[in-house]
Amino acid sequence: MNIIANQDKVGTSKFDLYLFKFLYLLSFKKSKWLKKQIVQVTKEFETVKNGKIF
Repeated sequence: MNIIANQDKVGTSKFDLYLFKFLYLLSFKKSKWLKKQIVQVTKEFETVKNGKIF
């Protein structure tokens, strides 16, 4: 698993992102908490991809 580290906490892995997306689909896209987690993890990956970690 890929683990992303930033100053505040240890981020999540790609496995967690896919797991959240899968569970979100199984809940018929009704879970607001899962949607928030997916957005947060996606933002973390974009931050790492763009190199904006200080």
